[in-house]
Amino acid sequence: MNENIKEFVQKVAANESLQAKMQSFSDADEAYEFASSIQDGFTKEEFVTVMTKISENISGSNELSDEDLANVAGGEDTATFLGVATATGAVALVAAF
Repeated sequence: MNENIKEFVQKVAANESLQAKMQSFSDADEAYEFASSIQDGFTKEEFVTVMTKISENISGSNELSDEDLANVAGGEDTATFLGVATATGAVALVAAF
């Protein structure tokens, strides 16, 4: 997973005003535009993928996909990242998803 998007999630999770702003977006385009203005280095596709996974994790559909399992096997700790994001206020990240 892209380190820059991880940094973005951490920034929003630690800042209530950023959380409020993320909650105000009604679509992924607006959310991505704002996200890339506070942390660059990730594509819209990466952003949407991560936000969708966080949203699914929050809603209880937290099964890992084959891609997630491959990432974990390759050293990427997707499940832990999603768990940390959820535990640190990531609900605010996914209003548009």
